[in-house]
Amino acid sequence: MIDIKIPDISTLRRIKAISRLSETQLIALANQLRVLTAKRNEFLLRHGSTEISSLYIIEGKIRQSALDGKTTEIEVKVTDDMKPIAQLRPSIYDIQALGNVSYLKIDRQKLVDFTQLSGLETVDISVHSLFTDSDEEDNSVVNHLYRNLMDNSIRLPALPSVAERVQKIYQGRTTDLKGLVNILVAYPDLAMKIKNIARCPVDNKWSSSEKIRYSVKRLGIRSVYSIVMIYAIGKLVSRMPEVHLQRVASFWQHSLNVAAISRILAKTSQSFPPDLAMLAGLIHGIGVLVIDDRLLEHHHLMLNHLEIDHAIQAMRPEISSLLLRKWRFDDELILVAEECGDWARDNSVAADLCDLILVANYFALMQSDRNHTLPTVDSIPAMSKLKITPAASVSAIKESAVVRRNIKKLFS
Repeated sequence: MIDIKIPDISTLRRIKAISRLSETQLIALANQLRVLTAKRNEFLLRHGSTEISSLYIIEGKIRQSALDGKTTEIEVKVTDDMKPIAQLRPSIYDIQALGNVSYLKIDRQKLVDFTQLSGLETVDISVHSLFTDSDEEDNSVVNHLYRNLMDNSIRLPALPSVAERVQKIYQGRTTDLKGLVNILVAYPDLAMKIKNIARCPVDNKWSSSEKIRYSVKRLGIRSVYSIVMIYAIGKLVSRMPEVHLQRVASFWQHSLNVAAISRILAKTSQSFPPDLAMLAGLIHGIGVLVIDDRLLEHHHLMLNHLEIDHAIQAMRPEISSLLLRKWRFDDELILVAEECGDWARDNSVAADLCDLILVANYFALMQSDRNHTLPTVDSIPAMSKLKITPAASVSAIKESAVVRRNIKKLFS
């Protein structure tokens, strides 16, 4: 028989925001809750969770871990006030038990409803007080960015016009060839690059439209689409102010490296279109450009390098996803931005594009000085699903420099 335990009134009074509710109201709330337990190493909450309940530790010790490896240990005793843990959604933390832990998950709307029933003045109990995390998270730049994200105050850059026009007509394999050709003819610099890649014959009898049409048919619409998007994003980055470019230089070089390795791995595996993989690798963390720009507006917080790095690691998936949705990219590419940093990702039997970019991201990080937080190769499901041999990985890393230079030629 399963033992179902409800919290007692004294436990609920440890939540400051509802401590002044009447005994009757607390009993009513308690009857809608259950005391949950977790054993050592069990997870109470995972990164990326969107569940709307608030997490309260009744008793025990937990570890709060961010994607960048930053951890905080929190121990709660039965005499302590209970504060909500990891409130932001999607969650930016994994919450793991370091021993036996008892806890509550309370639907946020229930808290609001019960405080409204209490009849207390809003100055005594506010909705904000119900959803305030520990001081560290509440005062962090990550929280500022999340609030900006939720209230739509983060300014997202627009794609260059050629990409916006192509994106509007792009329908995968059924994209109108004539419409695509007409757009490309209007951008001679891009058209020349596509013709060179397709090795279009030099024939003065052909019109510009005929040469572009030949090149698109030779490369395929999906490849041309990927090339256009890479060209546009490269131009977007290169047009940023010099001071901004200096700050994001290492990120941009990493993105180029991931794009190069992604293309090589895709070509080797023959399971993914190389140009699409190259595009996915380039944009996997594109939100960093927005985050860096936004951090300038928080100069009053006096952030150090570790805090900035933490903010970038925590916010990159969400803002990258938001940006790609604004640019109307396919769900397949948005998923890459959201999940390619989850080394334990194992969502499907067969490898998908996100698995490929995840592996390319891993190999690119191995080449930098940030690899101290990387897990072992044999612990990453995507590696085994893609069946990448050690020889293939070494070859991809060696070849990446040449491919990276070729990618840069697309928008230089």
